[in-house]
Amino acid sequence: MGTRTRKDQTKSLLNYPRAGHTGFAKWIPSVRLVGLGILTGFVLIIGLFTVGYLSTSIPEPNAAAAGQTSTVYYDDGKTVIGTFKVEDRKSVDIQDISPTMQQAAIAAEDQSFYENRGISVKGLSRAAVGVITDNYAGGGSTITQQYVKNYYLTNEKTLTRKLKEMFIAIKIDQEKSKDQIMADYLNTIFLGRKSYGVEVAAHNYFDTSAKELTVEQSALLAAMIQQPSLADPSENPERYENRFRYVLNNMAENGYITKEDAKNAQLPEVKKPRSDNERLGQAGYMMDAVRSELKNQGMTDDQIDRGGMKITSTFNRDRMRDAQDAIDTLPKMKKGMHAGLTSIDPATGEVKAFYGGPKYFERMQNNSTQDIAQAGSTFKPFALVAGLEAGYRLNDSFRGSPVTFPNNGHPWTPKNYGGASYGSVTLLKATQSSINTAYAQLNINVGPDKTRDVAVRAGLPKDTPGLDDNASNVLGTASPTTLQMASAFSTFAAEGVYRSPHFVREAVDSSGESLYKPDTKGERKFEQDIMAETTYALSQVVQSGSGSYAQNLGRPAAGKTGTSTDAYSAWFVGYTPELATAVSLFREDEEGRWQKIGSYGGRGEVTGGSFPIQVWTRYMSDALEGQPKSKFPKRPDLPDKDRPKNKSGVSKSSSNSGSSGSSGSSNKKRYSKKDKKDDEGKKDEEKKSEEDQKESDDSDDSGDSGDSGDKGKDSGSESGDFGGSEDSGSEKKKSGGDKSSGEKGNTPPKKKEPKKSKSKSSSSSKSKSSKSSTSSE
Repeated sequence: MGTRTRKDQTKSLLNYPRAGHTGFAKWIPSVRLVGLGILTGFVLIIGLFTVGYLSTSIPEPNAAAAGQTSTVYYDDGKTVIGTFKVEDRKSVDIQDISPTMQQAAIAAEDQSFYENRGISVKGLSRAAVGVITDNYAGGGSTITQQYVKNYYLTNEKTLTRKLKEMFIAIKIDQEKSKDQIMADYLNTIFLGRKSYGVEVAAHNYFDTSAKELTVEQSALLAAMIQQPSLADPSENPERYENRFRYVLNNMAENGYITKEDAKNAQLPEVKKPRSDNERLGQAGYMMDAVRSELKNQGMTDDQIDRGGMKITSTFNRDRMRDAQDAIDTLPKMKKGMHAGLTSIDPATGEVKAFYGGPKYFERMQNNSTQDIAQAGSTFKPFALVAGLEAGYRLNDSFRGSPVTFPNNGHPWTPKNYGGASYGSVTLLKATQSSINTAYAQLNINVGPDKTRDVAVRAGLPKDTPGLDDNASNVLGTASPTTLQMASAFSTFAAEGVYRSPHFVREAVDSSGESLYKPDTKGERKFEQDIMAETTYALSQVVQSGSGSYAQNLGRPAAGKTGTSTDAYSAWFVGYTPELATAVSLFREDEEGRWQKIGSYGGRGEVTGGSFPIQVWTRYMSDALEGQPKSKFPKRPDLPDKDRPKNKSGVSKSSSNSGSSGSSGSSNKKRYSKKDKKDDEGKKDEEKKSEEDQKESDDSDDSGDSGDSGDKGKDSGSESGDFGGSEDSGSEKKKSGGDKSSGEKGNTPPKKKEPKKSKSKSSSSSKSKSSKSSTSSE
């Protein structure tokens, strides 16, 4: 025999075309060749599988699946205000998911879950055939594969994505326990109503938690996994009836429930879908305030929206309702008119309530935290504190009549409201009746920079518009927000301790670790005795001055009214030991520029002693109802000090005639309790004298000059806040007075129906120029 060549050997091995056969038969593969082909294909598949498995790593979770909804609560930590989210998702541990929910998922999606190793050969074969025939409709994936798709991959329907899903599922099954895989799966599945995960779905459909789900509820949720958007079960439950029965029967076959239980089970009652609008009412403003504070602490929007935080706010649900009720007592707002209210707990700095506006989506600008308004005479207490720190006492006398002062080389002639003239008045009387000329003299002697410094120490930001060192700053040229003014007066209420106002009590992550908790210890900014004396003076504003309407509160209160020149804004800022609250009214045009409020609610002119103090009193009455009537600290015996040098240009004789004090000279006698009694006697004499002159001593700047039809309506009207600087205009007519002002025993106005605002939206904070000629109450 001849030697066989390699070609002959190969041909013998393959035997193709088949030797010894002719025609078509020689092209039919032999059994040997078919077997060799199958073996080669199998080896190739194993090789490719091995290469694919080894080259595929577990990727980072996709951002959407890893993210969790952050929830904001009222200060009780239980009542939800709203959520921050990209998707509505909240993850829980396996022990917080009902066993029946786990069993229902297995019955619906993967009955071999506890036996397979992450993949199902039968399911993969079905999926592969579907992809090859371009008829892929899903299905066949194990729970582990579905989890991998939801958590790591996308919904792309390609063979490449399916292979990745398979390789990752095998690795995940090796690295994680079945319980962990089940928990992760149930935390990532979509179940309709924007619900990702069974915890959110349990709340959205049944108002319960995943831990408390019943058999029927679990079966319905499991029935929705394949087609969660098929229909809402509250409207078309029959669309899920067949799948619901399928799940129950499989649960019975697997021994999770009895066949009798499966037969008797009925579709559970499902609550109606909640409104998609979580920002109705004040919720939108509260959520914006919380987000802003968290971002100021360094958190990003992504952290807030996906961090799964539990955020307990400082807002009290009842106080928020009280604020709304108080604002609702106002007459219908004029076009462009807005009201702000902010209430702070002096002991913590927590903002308990505010009023942001009537319609969040029409005007996202927050009336209380973003809108600014000229402070008017509510700024005078800062000069009062500066004066007390400098050595002035409440029985020191100042000129209450119009006078011209030097002001950086330009004469300045502030005027009192209605051109009123008071003669010599004590600092206490100047505070009660908001006398501009007396406070202008005080401010010049103390130094406007000192007044500004007090305002900043109390809580106004240094960059507050209009907050400068000019002599006129005492009349309220600065334009703060109600939040800032409430914060400043909260420092007075806290006896000189400043606590930063905040909207977040604490933010914790999904594991319960605290991420942010504001410091509420505060920092002392003023001596307690100075604060006690300041509070005494401001309490006299309520007792017998421009804020007398607040006596209707029926408990100790202190505060100050304020109205800007031409009534662009009107304020009342006041406090009790428990709460400090600021209320403002202001008006703007479509460009965000201030406008005169003008006649409103039957009044010719709006002042701080009218609607603002009425709103303040209504709110505080409701907010403090049932609480003990705390007292302010006892008035101190302040030691006597040398007064600042007289810089006002007003001579001693003209400013101090008939007074026991001095506006620019030393008085070595200690300020005693006897002096306090003398103050009260002098106050009565001054009041009688001014009543004889028919001047409105207990109106801050109102009394509705020129509108006799409103006489007697404003039980808190104010005097003495018209004047400003040279350009403040001609002197107004003297007010005929408001003889009903300060009447005791009046009750707060009854609640009116809520009024709708038609103001347009403005999402960014506006900056309005301040007039140096501002005259205040």
